[in-house]
Amino acid sequence: MNPDQLRAIIRQTLVELLAPAPRRALVVFTGGLLGFDECLGGLRALADEGVALDVVQTPSARRILDQHKIGALGLPQVDDHLVANHQMLIAPTLTANVAAKVSHGIADCLASNLFSEFIMSNRLVVASSTAVSPDEAPKRSIYPEMPSGYAELLRANLTALTSFGVRLARSQALARTALAAFDRRDAAHKDALIAQGIPAQALAACAAPAIPAPAPRPHGGGVSHRGARVTDTRREPAPRGPVTGAPSTLKLISQGVVQKLDPGSCLAIRPDTKVTAAARDMAASRNIQITVVV
Repeated sequence: MNPDQLRAIIRQTLVELLAPAPRRALVVFTGGLLGFDECLGGLRALADEGVALDVVQTPSARRILDQHKIGALGLPQVDDHLVANHQMLIAPTLTANVAAKVSHGIADCLASNLFSEFIMSNRLVVASSTAVSPDEAPKRSIYPEMPSGYAELLRANLTALTSFGVRLARSQALARTALAAFDRRDAAHKDALIAQGIPAQALAACAAPAIPAPAPRPHGGGVSHRGARVTDTRREPAPRGPVTGAPSTLKLISQGVVQKLDPGSCLAIRPDTKVTAAARDMAASRNIQITVVV
């Protein structure tokens, strides 16, 4: 190993230690029709900003929401590793039913289980309040004579979600709210490292290099969660296709690099590339194939 290779390995190790977690979010569609059309543009904007989005739908969402519009987003639909692989939960069509359950600590279905897991794990949660809030125009237009007591009940449920750390926004502002949440998370990570004595210049120098994008995954089938804890659900991995594209130019493949790849994907590397033991373990657990290309 020459000095240049050693420096490359040290730098990549610093990237893994200092770089913030990747921006990967799980979008859970529930059956809230109000604000559905307005949220679609925000989801496209998030994807354009580089946020990796996966989609899961509740049975109600599959019955009520326009599946062609959801499919047109081009986002992978998943049904396993829903919490472990994502740093944020986005609920663009939150219903009053799910809001009521989560605000009272009830976790008895896919959506409420996801909220519960993300909240208790102190992960980011962003939800649209459009289909729930009695103070927003869509709800008022349908129920202009809603009793004040019932309106206050809906407000109280949303207030409880906010107290849990859930970030609420109108459907049109969903993308801005999610990006701001990621920005605050990354800023807090940077401040914590600076407080430990790591210079800001070192953090700026450790911008993670781009990772070759894996082949897109096919849209998944139905959701198998029937009120069970979502973290316990597994399925057989899909067959992997052949390795395509140029090999990665990274000198070191670390755990942080593998974490940014989609489960079931393939990563091509050069013969002189080093792969850490932690990276190999994570690749095996996520069915990621690492192949040396000469």
